[in-house]
Amino acid sequence: MKNGVVKYERVYEILKNKIICGLLSPGTTLPGRANLCREFDTSERTVRRAVEMLEQEGFLEVVPKKRPVVAADYMNRWQEGKEERKQVDAVAANDILKSGILLCYPVNRRGMFLCKGDDWKIPETIVENMDVDDPIGFWRLSNRLWRFFISRNENELALRAVDSLGLGEVDPLPAARKNRVDYLEGLKKLIETVKCGGRPEEVHFDALFSIYGIVLDRIEGEPVCRVTPDSPLRVGTKNFERQFRKSQERYSSVYLDILGQISIGRCQPGDRLPTHEELQKIYGVSIDTTIKAIRILQDWGVVTASPRNGIFVAKDLEGLQKICIEPEQIASHVRRYFDSLELVAMTVEGVAEHAAENASPDDARRLWSVMNSQWNDPFYHQLIPLTLLEFITDHIHYNALKAVYDLLLKNYSIGRGIPKLVQKDKTPVNSELYRQCMEVTRMLAKGDKKLFAAHASAVFQKIHWLVIQECKRLGYWDSAMNVYDGTALWK
Repeated sequence: MKNGVVKYERVYEILKNKIICGLLSPGTTLPGRANLCREFDTSERTVRRAVEMLEQEGFLEVVPKKRPVVAADYMNRWQEGKEERKQVDAVAANDILKSGILLCYPVNRRGMFLCKGDDWKIPETIVENMDVDDPIGFWRLSNRLWRFFISRNENELALRAVDSLGLGEVDPLPAARKNRVDYLEGLKKLIETVKCGGRPEEVHFDALFSIYGIVLDRIEGEPVCRVTPDSPLRVGTKNFERQFRKSQERYSSVYLDILGQISIGRCQPGDRLPTHEELQKIYGVSIDTTIKAIRILQDWGVVTASPRNGIFVAKDLEGLQKICIEPEQIASHVRRYFDSLELVAMTVEGVAEHAAENASPDDARRLWSVMNSQWNDPFYHQLIPLTLLEFITDHIHYNALKAVYDLLLKNYSIGRGIPKLVQKDKTPVNSELYRQCMEVTRMLAKGDKKLFAAHASAVFQKIHWLVIQECKRLGYWDSAMNVYDGTALWK
């Protein structure tokens, strides 16, 4: 394990992404294990485990004494028989598609603006290969194009969240050729416009994102596309959370959360913490994990523990500021925190406007009262932006979108456990954030939903920038950025 990340999961994710993106096309032979070990700076055992996972999921074909090969039928396996393709469920598909619009639009838009110079060669090549006379291949390349722009953000969490919607596995049934011709012309015009410094809206960018609206259209009672049997568009969000979560909840997650509880005053010196058995249930981890987490907290002097007496808090926030934690020990969590803050900053405006449609003026007044009480609390004033995000999440009516934001909300809490990032004293910065959050809430109470959404977005964009600057000052930035190479998601 390095930087708190299980290495075989990282190798697995990068290789899988290269296969899905077409960077490793069907029939391609993987480099030898020694080369993969050098590429990923890891052991042969780690590489072998990642390859086994890819083989089990059908991405690779492995023959003894030969190097693994990308499965030749990977991109065509869903065409093998119509009995393997199922009709979408209208209710599930509506939920996924509405969630997808609110997530994908801003992420794709930002990905386009990030493209510079030679970056455009990849999307231009994809568009050149879109054959209007090959409907299935045409729409699959369309999926790949949008996935490229999402990947261009170099945010693994954003990519995983969008992938988990299952839109990339949709095969629209053949429609009118003219639809594909018009769509292709729109794509070409879009790329040329943004490439030359224009705005996507100049070419009716919203309309281009409506291609999956055909899923809900019905021809003589039949939907015009099919999906895999386990697609979210058929089964809804039943397994959605599991699909985009990663098993990163290690011992560091446990001790970081306990540090966070202390930093906001929920746990004071002398307080008894839950037992190991209770900690296992709270965090969903093994006894070995909780033992290791508590042992580290003991080494730092944060808690005292003994088999007969229990686990007790020994430091307050001031004491936490003095402990020395190597940035590498929490790098994976800090990176997840950065990725989550960025995804919130990118998407929250549209999500907040949707949430505002489902919130009453009384809800807004209650939110104002809660935040006002938090500001007057010696510890909880630090949680006001989190309270605003929680309010937005609670008023999301699309199950898939809510599942994504529930995860972002959980990851947002990582910040309070990062040593020295939280300060007990009210500073000019959090005083200004408090003022902005209260103003945002007043806009909602007045019924100005668009202004509420725009100003909420400004708050979270500012927080994203402030956290990055502070983590750079504290020395956390470089180790967090080394957790994974964002360019590997798309280059």
